Amino acid sequence: MTGKRSRLGVRSVAGQVLLLELAIVVLLVVAAVVALVLQARRDGLRNARHRTTAAAEAFANGPGMVEALQSPDKAAVLQPSVAAARGNTGVDSLSVLDAAGTAYTSTVLEGVPTQQAVPAPQFEEFLRSGDTTTYTFSTPGGRVVLTTVPVRDAAGRGWGLVAAAVTVERARDSADQQLPVVLGSGAAALLLAGGGTALVTRRLRRQTRGLEPAEMTRMYEHHDAVLHAVREGVLIVGGDGRLVLANDEARRLLDLPSDAEGRRVGELGLEPELTNLLASERPETDEVHLSGDRLLAVNKRLTRPPGGLAGSVVTLRDSTELERLAGHAESTRQRLQLLYEAGVRIGTTLDVTRTAEELAEIAVPKFADHVAVDLFEQVLRGDEPPGTADHMRRVASLGVHGNAPQPTDGPVVLDPAFPQARTMANGNAVLVADLGADREWRTQHPVYAEQLLDQGVHTLIAVPLRARGVVLGLACFWRGQTPEAFDADDAAFAEELGARAAVSVDNARRYTREHTVAVTLQRSLLPRGLPEQHAATPA
Repeated sequence: MTGKRSRLGVRSVAGQVLLLELAIVVLLVVAAVVALVLQARRDGLRNARHRTTAAAEAFANGPGMVEALQSPDKAAVLQPSVAAARGNTGVDSLSVLDAAGTAYTSTVLEGVPTQQAVPAPQFEEFLRSGDTTTYTFSTPGGRVVLTTVPVRDAAGRGWGLVAAAVTVERARDSADQQLPVVLGSGAAALLLAGGGTALVTRRLRRQTRGLEPAEMTRMYEHHDAVLHAVREGVLIVGGDGRLVLANDEARRLLDLPSDAEGRRVGELGLEPELTNLLASERPETDEVHLSGDRLLAVNKRLTRPPGGLAGSVVTLRDSTELERLAGHAESTRQRLQLLYEAGVRIGTTLDVTRTAEELAEIAVPKFADHVAVDLFEQVLRGDEPPGTADHMRRVASLGVHGNAPQPTDGPVVLDPAFPQARTMANGNAVLVADLGADREWRTQHPVYAEQLLDQGVHTLIAVPLRARGVVLGLACFWRGQTPEAFDADDAAFAEELGARAAVSVDNARRYTREHTVAVTLQRSLLPRGLPEQHAATPA
């Protein structure tokens, strides 16, 4: 199942990385151009002020300027000098005003004549005490920066002033001339970045196999889940002999340290033969190795990434656990078979005692070495059982080789210390895995306990025989010759076996009750005495 496309229609991680890097480069180039334009706008006004100030001060303080203003033919002396100076300084307008306010100007600005009388009330004041002053104003040709500088002799007497003007756009031309260079450099950087990104993307596409991000995420999640959930140990060893990865089961089976990953296999403290196998370059199939108290079935396959050293993937299985699981599976199969036999063989008659004996015959010797079945005396008569565990009778008792732990057809007294009494009290199966360790039972009934233990009995399960929510009696299962003690699974099986037998016992009880009622009714219908007979006397 494929993942969703991205908003740009690119699925693979490599394609998305390519678009992302190209977008970053474009943004950087655009940002550089915008920054240059803004900087040029700021620098244009400052450059215009510096240029006009430098031109006006240089011309006003130049040698022979005072003498030129004192000459009788000022125009002939000043006009050529002004025109030459304007061209050399790069300003748009350069003017010299004498003390009378007559201007001698060289300009390319529209509306500025070459000679003009400048009436200014403050002109004389400026000549006496004025200083360099810069103005900014607008003209048809754009914004203009104008700087005025007074011309004084050595005594400080003012003879005129010099005014230099330049448009801001002209001052900014030098910065604007750098814009094509910046744009070209940005385009070149974009091409270089695009080419480099394409190479990186191509390599990334090979490494990710063109997978989408969602597919890579899903693969990682599945990979991580499998590594942690699988019941086999998994090791990945790099070409340099270092452990790259070990899942939880491998750590448990090999008892690896927490910092095992990244260390050489020879530093992990494994058995020498297993270490040699992991460090070698030979594959193996189901080779058995010892690790502590476990026998491990080891499988190894080599991996050789393109351009890399040969590594290996190793799987580990615990043969000891496999044997134990196989034994558990076999035990489960035998229990299911025994339940099937119980459904067929228990309840073949409608006799309560025979049904209890069939339960014992099913369980011995396939499940227990000794079985005893105790029923309420009311059940034996076909009546409803009482609410207390009184007046019980042992109706079936069977052991291996015909040996019975206790005789049948005898009354049963349940002491509160007995496990059987706890079964009748709580209505659930009671498991005593080790009878010898049940101190309460052995302390209160030492003689009976020693007799039972002398017979080799060492474990017990007591289950109630319950049908239709009513307890009819109980069944006890012992093991003596079988060394394995009962466990929780055995207790659950015994409870299921007792429940099936209880249904058949209850059916037999109800039949006994109905049969007894029928016989009683038949007998009540018979005459109480024989009628009087009148025989004829023979001749």
